[in-house]
Amino acid sequence: METKLESDKNLILNFFDSQDDDYWKTLEEISKATKIDATTVAEIIMTSGDFVRSSYRMKHGEPLYTSRTLFRHKAPLMDKVLGAFKNRID
Repeated sequence: METKLESDKNLILNFFDSQDDDYWKTLEEISKATKIDATTVAEIIMTSGDFVRSSYRMKHGEPLYTSRTLFRHKAPLMDKVLGAFKNRID
């Protein structure tokens, strides 16, 4: 049986899968789009290995996040190469 957090994580992953070019999102944007409270979104994003935080992208001073799968598929090659050298994803 799926727990509430697992269900919410799947909602967030599905939200990212539906994104086209604008796949970096703030916690607030994720919360509004999925209708999951911001505290739960932050807990899921911070504790799951399925999400990554940009090391240099910000929107209105807030950090941006995406799913690891979406990063692998959509990030420019240069971001991936630099991430490998920095031992970070971006």
